[in-house]
Amino acid sequence: MKALVVYANRYRMLAPPPLGAMLVADRLRRDGHEVCLLDLMFARSPEAALARAAVEFGPNLIAFSLRNHDTQSRSDFIEFLPFYRALADVARRAAPRALHLLGGSAFTTFPCRYLGELAADYGLAGDDLDQVSRFVASLAAGRPDLETPGLVYRQGGEVLTNPFQIAGYAQTPFQGWDLLDLQPYRRALWTFCEAGIVVRTGCPFHCIYCDTFRTFGRQWVLRDPRQVASEMVTLRRRHCVRSVFFADAGFNRPLDHAKAVLEEIVRARPGIGISAIFEPGEVDEEFVRLYRRAGGRDLMVFAASLADPVLAAQRKPFRTSEVLSGARLLHRGGVLLSLALNLGGPGETPETIDETLRLARTIPSAYVWLDKGYRVQPDTELRALAVAEGVIAPEDDCFRPTFYFSTATPEALVDQKSRAFRRSRSDLNRETLRWTGPYVSDKLAAWLRLP
Repeated sequence: MKALVVYANRYRMLAPPPLGAMLVADRLRRDGHEVCLLDLMFARSPEAALARAAVEFGPNLIAFSLRNHDTQSRSDFIEFLPFYRALADVARRAAPRALHLLGGSAFTTFPCRYLGELAADYGLAGDDLDQVSRFVASLAAGRPDLETPGLVYRQGGEVLTNPFQIAGYAQTPFQGWDLLDLQPYRRALWTFCEAGIVVRTGCPFHCIYCDTFRTFGRQWVLRDPRQVASEMVTLRRRHCVRSVFFADAGFNRPLDHAKAVLEEIVRARPGIGISAIFEPGEVDEEFVRLYRRAGGRDLMVFAASLADPVLAAQRKPFRTSEVLSGARLLHRGGVLLSLALNLGGPGETPETIDETLRLARTIPSAYVWLDKGYRVQPDTELRALAVAEGVIAPEDDCFRPTFYFSTATPEALVDQKSRAFRRSRSDLNRETLRWTGPYVSDKLAAWLRLP
């Protein structure tokens, strides 16, 4: 079967390369299918690029990887459904006989809605590559396997969904990098890192706004530290990658596994700079030393708030003292920090915003990411709270975005306090200048095509 795998993501916040789409394309290629992976991140005209690929490649199957439904950021909000519709229309005109298969985290969150909105033939929810392999093989044989776990399909005018389980990537090698052109990721000025590495997936915590459990599961699925280090060596030696981002929602958890990964990287010596997200609550001096020795440059401290009443209301697995002590420990160890905060959510008051912004000034950081409100997601405690407070209707499936603000902190108040904080804090400081050095070095190397 000829399969065109389309990475539809155009959201350039951190500009992550298409890890999921790469895994699907590589698996189908190893299954014996003829595969083309089309990455639209940097396409000047994504519609034209898709039309050209569909005409030239002549696929029987077009598999769309839908990473984001929207940005989930009130400060930088973009909804991607219109773009996805345009891509589906282009693909239908350019390759009218090709079947359309949907997948990715956005599809897994809203499987029935996306199948209808994009008029697709099939979709596969979840992350299990075995099911992708099974279903595409059945299509190639001319007998679609409607029992495939995670399959979303139409029957008798009704959209049906098969149950699925999140598999994780414990046994999955990330080895399809030759299918991608990483040079644009190296050269683009807004990309902080050139490639992504998955260290573990899943999260056992129950933050009331978070829907990570839908796409990555409620339990950690840990990858072999030696495999992670080996993949970094391959990225450096075969693909000239100088920097990677650990694509985990808090690389340092669980701490023992994070340290084991860093130890293997130190042994392998890939010579790659590392960036990651840091979730407060699990850190020690050994982690900091290992992170720096492994090539760790910076960490985004994802705190959300620096007020204990807010952290408690949002069921965060840490408290303010842990954010502050962890930041001090990391900074003393030479790690550059940025701080991510989200104001106005559950439990917020004007006083807790003031406390958060006051303490934020005490954390030495290259940049403070300030967002506001929380995007209401299906099957979360925040959705139940939004229904109870009349923010959304009981029948709202959250496909159309709604942002929650606490009754005590409406959006206008949050904006006012955020602007005052920005005026009082310069983002051009010593930490910013320290961060600029390796960033500029990587970009110069990319533009000069140095290995």
